[in-house]
Amino acid sequence: MVLPLCLGDMVKERRFRNTQAPEIRKQPPPPAAVARRGVPPLLRGLGAGLQATVDWVLPPRCALCSGMIGGRDGLCGDCFTRMHFLADPLCERFGRPTSVQETSPTCAPCLTAPPGYDWLRAAFAYDDASRALILALKYRDRLDVVPSLARWMAGAAGAQIERDDVIIPVPLHWRRYLARRFNQSAALAKALADYTGAVYAPEWVQRTRNTPPMKAMNRQQREANVRGAFAIAEQQRGALRGKRVVLVDDVYTSGATIEELSAELRACEVSRIGVAVVARVVNHTHFLQEFELE
Repeated sequence: MVLPLCLGDMVKERRFRNTQAPEIRKQPPPPAAVARRGVPPLLRGLGAGLQATVDWVLPPRCALCSGMIGGRDGLCGDCFTRMHFLADPLCERFGRPTSVQETSPTCAPCLTAPPGYDWLRAAFAYDDASRALILALKYRDRLDVVPSLARWMAGAAGAQIERDDVIIPVPLHWRRYLARRFNQSAALAKALADYTGAVYAPEWVQRTRNTPPMKAMNRQQREANVRGAFAIAEQQRGALRGKRVVLVDDVYTSGATIEELSAELRACEVSRIGVAVVARVVNHTHFLQEFELE
C-alpha cells in the first residue's frame, strides 16, 4: 500500500500517480522553480502578502521553546545554538565522530562488523535538543520544520547524493499511519529529494507487518522485531538493479531497521546504499531514551 505524506494529500497523491509511468519518476520542481516558470508575478505577490498576513496573525513559533521567531526555520536563535551538528572527522560508513588521530576512514566497529549499507550521514547528534525537535515533528505535527531539516540533512549528506539516486523513506505500516496521519520519514525524504534533485520513490519499499514499538528492546530483540517486516514492491525489483539508493529516516539508533531494509535492497542487486537521517546516536545514554520516539 502506498501511503501519501498525510491524509489531506490522499486525493492529490492518487491523481498524481495516475498520470505517471510506473517506473522511476522525478519529483516536481521545488516551489521556487515553479514560481519562476508559471505563476504570474501578481499572484506571487498575493501569495507572499497572504503568508505575511498569516505570520502577523499567527506568528511562527519555535518548535522547541514555543517562543515567537522571525523566520520560518522552525527554531529560534537560542534553540538553534543547542543543536549539535555532526562534522568531520566522521567514520565514512557509520557517520559517527572519530578521533583525528585515526588514519582509517572507517572506525574499528566498521572493520570488525561492517554494516549492510555503504555510508551514513546525520545532521545532528541524537541528544536532548535533537530528540525534542524530532518529537515535535512526529507528535506535534510540526511539519513546518521539514524544509529546514532537509536542508541540514543535505548539508551533511549532499556530497554523497547524486541526481540519479533513488531516495526511499523508511515505510510506515498503514495502521501506524492512520494513527499518526503522516509518515515523518516520507516528508523528510521528499523534501531532501526536492533539495538535492534526486528521485523520490516512496512506493518502492513497503512495510508488510505492523511491528510493535521497540521501546526498551535490546539490539537482538530489535533485529528480531523487524525481521521480514519489509518487502520490495514486486514491479520495482528489476528496476532497482544497479541503482544507487538513499534510505531516509528521522533517527538512527541500533540500526536494526536500516540493516533489514539494506538486506532487502541488496537482494535486488542495488549498487550502493546510503542512509540520511536527522540525528544519530553517539552516546549510549541517549540510545536508552530512544523509546520515546516510537
